Parts: sequence; C-alpha cells; structure tokens
Amino acid sequence: MRARRFSGWPLALAIGLAVSGCAFRLSDLGQPTNEVTAPASARLQSGDRISVTVYGEPSLSGDYQIDPGGFVSLPEAGRVSAVGLTREELAQALVKKYRSEYRKDPKVSVSFPEVR
Repeated sequence: MRARRFSGWPLALAIGLAVSGCAFRLSDLGQPTNEVTAPASARLQSGDRISVTVYGEPSLSGDYQIDPGGFVSLPEAGRVSAVGLTREELAQALVKKYRSEYRKDPKVSVSFPEVR
C-alpha cells in the first residue's frame, strides 16, 4: 500500500488569509480610548467637537466645540480661529498663543473625541 503524502499548503494559505485580516498594532494593547482616528489632513469645520490637551496643564485641557463662526473658546487663550485648519495647525497656533502669553514651553495636541 502506498502512503499518501499530505500537502499542507492549502491549509497554510487559508490560515494565512484568515490571520491577515486580524492584524493589530502593538499600540492597540494600551488603554482603551474613545478618540476617533481621522486623517491628519482633515480640516476642522464649524460644529466639530475637538479634544485639546495641554500637557501638564489639566485646567487648560478638555473637549470643546467649534462655534458657527469658526472659533473655539479656550481657557487663557480666548477665542481662536479653527475652521479650515488641520488638527496639527490648530495645535501649533495654540502653542504660539500659550507661549506668547502664559507658558514657557507648552505642548499641545488636538484630536477628535467623536465622529463628525
């Protein structure tokens, strides 16, 4: 009787295809977050809710909404024009605002806490 040789390549291919759809980043293993990942090039619009973090300054950090006129009102920074800017551009504008008036070396990030 001749022994049949088992070829495992179809099984390996099926497993590989199944696993490829389950990729994850190492950073996904951290703390859960409600932040929504949006393209860095996304432009801010009236009505958008944003989350501003000024590191080391919890009283300046929080969730804010861009008003119909295109401005966002922030503690110590006042009304800042936000419409048409990317998150990074707004963060840089806030760094300049806080640096010129209140803080030595502020670190600011802007994100979307929810879907538009």
